Amino acid sequence: MPAFIHVTERPDVRIVHSTRRDGDFHPASASIGAARAALLSHGSSDGSKHAWSQLSEDHGVIVREVDAPGDHDGSVGDVAITRASAAVLGVWVGDCVPVVLLGGEWIAGVHAGWRGARDGVLDRAIEAMVARGDAPSVAVVGAHIGPCCYEFGADDLDHMERTFGSHVRSTDSRGRPALDMGALVRHALRERIAGMRIIEVGSCTGCREGLFFSHRARGEARRHVLAVWREAA
Repeated sequence: MPAFIHVTERPDVRIVHSTRRDGDFHPASASIGAARAALLSHGSSDGSKHAWSQLSEDHGVIVREVDAPGDHDGSVGDVAITRASAAVLGVWVGDCVPVVLLGGEWIAGVHAGWRGARDGVLDRAIEAMVARGDAPSVAVVGAHIGPCCYEFGADDLDHMERTFGSHVRSTDSRGRPALDMGALVRHALRERIAGMRIIEVGSCTGCREGLFFSHRARGEARRHVLAVWREAA
């Protein structure tokens, strides 16, 4: 069963985190339609009115505004934002960090891999909401690979430490240099929005084989999803 995250500040918003038992949310999956429908059947009073937007997630910083349910499904980008009811923003991942941002009216789904984080994908997401007069105050961070399973190259790790601080440097379960993406995301969010409430759900995708898919730890092509949408008033 998927996990539902309730945010008191936004009673109109539904957030759901799938597990491997909920199916494959990779856009190329032949079964993605069934997985989407099943997930909505758990989380919406009338899932038939909803439509999904999952972007290509190329580890870039492109932001797409979803004006109506289903807009930009399959489009190039790593950030989707909307204020439309019944528009499901799905961040599909298998180790990268899925992030949902909530303002007073707008919502965003962000795919934060290490390259996107390095290049400012979280900054672009926040800037897009601020530009619409609705700075996010709450972030929900989904399951992603932990430093325990994330050996990282020395040169790239040095760069990430210079950019985000020493707290992103860690070691994996074998004592090798590792990147702590959770610490990186927390730092990046709080640097931009002082006092932002961050809700962390899930656990290490590398360690929790029974719950999550992992490309890094197990070479899996399937993906789970962190999805967010607004219900109609």
